[in-house]
Amino acid sequence: MTLQELQDQVLQLSVEDRWQLVNTVLASLQKETHCALMEPDPAFPDIAFRSDAENSWVPVVHGTSIHVRTVVMAATEWEWSTEQIAEEYGLSKAQVEAALVFYQAHGDEAAVAVTEQIPTQVPEQVVEKPIEAAKA
Repeated sequence: MTLQELQDQVLQLSVEDRWQLVNTVLASLQKETHCALMEPDPAFPDIAFRSDAENSWVPVVHGTSIHVRTVVMAATEWEWSTEQIAEEYGLSKAQVEAALVFYQAHGDEAAVAVTEQIPTQVPEQVVEKPIEAAKA
């Protein structure tokens, strides 16, 4: 059956039946998309892959939107401890360690992404200045 033939058949349905069909198809697509985005690699069950703004697949800590490269940068460039990373990003120590192990296994591919996409300096806190000093 061609797409045109299917469309012709769908248009013969009542409006209520068409809406039911649309909702069924959307639910199916959402389920498939969710599985494709959030199903972990069996070798790394704590790591999932999500599509980023450029439609590239990026590794994230499973169940979160925290990129593996963010965890790696915090550990390697900013020299944060596992506990500090876990606290800062709302992760467990096991999740932080899983991200670091994943990076070790895929270091060559991930290293370029880390160095190209994340600043190498720890963000500094903004120091508030009195209004009078700012005007001077």
